Amino acid sequence: MRYLCSIAAYAFGLAVFAQSAAAESPREALSTFKDCNVCPEMVVIPAGSFTMGSPDDEPIRGKNEGPQRQVSFAKPFAIGKFEVTFDEWDACVAAGGCNGYEPVDRGWGRGRSPAISITWEYAKAYLNWLSEKTGQHYRLPSEAEWEYAARGGTTTPFGTGQTITTDQANFNGNQTYNASSTGAYLEKTTPVGSFPPNAFDLYDVHGNVMEWVEDCSNDSYQAASVDGTAWTSGDCGNRILRGGHWSSRPAFLRSAARNRAPPTYRRDKIGFRIARDLDP
Repeated sequence: MRYLCSIAAYAFGLAVFAQSAAAESPREALSTFKDCNVCPEMVVIPAGSFTMGSPDDEPIRGKNEGPQRQVSFAKPFAIGKFEVTFDEWDACVAAGGCNGYEPVDRGWGRGRSPAISITWEYAKAYLNWLSEKTGQHYRLPSEAEWEYAARGGTTTPFGTGQTITTDQANFNGNQTYNASSTGAYLEKTTPVGSFPPNAFDLYDVHGNVMEWVEDCSNDSYQAASVDGTAWTSGDCGNRILRGGHWSSRPAFLRSAARNRAPPTYRRDKIGFRIARDLDP
């Protein structure tokens, strides 16, 4: 059973988006759905183009964030509205999936808190279970999909603008960026959706937990594709992580910031968000 919207509903929404100045207010035309009662809620992200990476003058940028390039998505796709939660992960384990792996929550709480200490390989196990359960092909987002969705039409360091505060995301508020003010440092995750969403109605794309994407690690975008697909060549002994986490300094929360780790790496700072293609 499909929840919250039908294919026709989101197709209509995308048509409205395409015929309007939606880049300025994309949330008005976006729609959401769930493929089952324990499935993550998904947001339909419209087709479009964006400039991936950071400009040379963006403060504290990494060398691996360029050269900037135009990336275009010919079709809409769906991405998780929230990071995958303990509720969602535990449902997989209870059903005999996820290789039976039960990550600890460090006493921070399960439920709507993001699942932590998830390796890239365990994320894949969850996606396999979810795909079998629903008959849909769930996957990790490509790095380009992740950044396009996280930016939500913005070109600034963060979806929130030139700076970000601890009223907008969960990170180490003792650190600053672009002369931002200091703030709280909670030293743990927070339940998903505790902070305002971005323009695409996605939560926690900055902070809370770093999120795995599909792509192998490469030191630049020099030979990267421009169609938004995952880059599955290069250093595949490391996979890309995006978004920063609860103990990150704000520079590492930037939309263009990249990290990498082996697919077996797990820490209480790492989780994931899911994606899937839409029906034709």
